[in-house]
Amino acid sequence: MALINTFAFTEIVIKADTILKATGNKFKIVSVREYTDKHGKLPDGYSLTLKVLQDTYDYGLDKNGNPRENNEDQNFDVTVLSNHTKLKKGDYIALKDFNAENSYFIDFNLILRFNNYEKINIAKENAR
Repeated sequence: MALINTFAFTEIVIKADTILKATGNKFKIVSVREYTDKHGKLPDGYSLTLKVLQDTYDYGLDKNGNPRENNEDQNFDVTVLSNHTKLKKGDYIALKDFNAENSYFIDFNLILRFNNYEKINIAKENAR
């Protein structure tokens, strides 16, 4: 017989600091939507789709001995719980203050929430 209520004995840790370090914490905004928490517990902000501009993490080798593909040029969704400056498609940002309490993981998908962001300038020759 299996244990029941195993949620009490497990914990999922999202290594946001590792993600930000591997990506250089520089992202291009692909889309912006205003965010309001349905339950009214979280502050208003933005739901963003971001493009990964670089990924230096070593994901190791697959079963055939080939290097695993990284996340460069992949898109992912994130919620920032702040709207202190207007964001638009094409802006570049750095994510700040990971909100671990309100971030989670479902079926290999990360639901990431950050409390803040910073708009950054990236020279045109470095941007993609």
